[in-house]
Amino acid sequence: MNLKGKLEIEFDTIDSLCTRLYTSLQQYGALERFINYSIGFLEMETLKRIEKVIQKRMRELEEIWLSTWDDEAFDTYARKLSQDAKKLLDEVVKCARITKTELMRATGFTPMKVAGVLAGMNNMAKKMGRKPVITRHRIRVGDKWDEEYTVEESFLQFYKQKQSN
Repeated sequence: MNLKGKLEIEFDTIDSLCTRLYTSLQQYGALERFINYSIGFLEMETLKRIEKVIQKRMRELEEIWLSTWDDEAFDTYARKLSQDAKKLLDEVVKCARITKTELMRATGFTPMKVAGVLAGMNNMAKKMGRKPVITRHRIRVGDKWDEEYTVEESFLQFYKQKQSN
């Protein structure tokens, strides 16, 4: 048997199998269910894509809203700050970015006190629906690791504006 004969047999076999499968599906009503499922699946995929686009846009808008401070939100936040928090915030704002070692030296706080006060400040901002006011980054200073603190940009602008008034 030559190559052409083999291909004809295979195509005939495939055609026969497809015909039997189609007939079987039709007999049991499965063809209609399969088509409906396929259409539903395509619609579901489209809906999932639309949902992803909407979620992405909502995150973008939320990011914009979370990063902006207004007079009312800033005043509410500032009123709730403890004396220790105000002292710590003044030092961080004064330097724009400061290491934990420098901050402890300037405020006289222990490492635990610095961590606790910062956590309280950031938790209060989060409860107000805002970004953390002060962010912490690990940095290498010489041969040792330290932490560097920076103030969130829109908060820093408001803080400086309020201090100048």
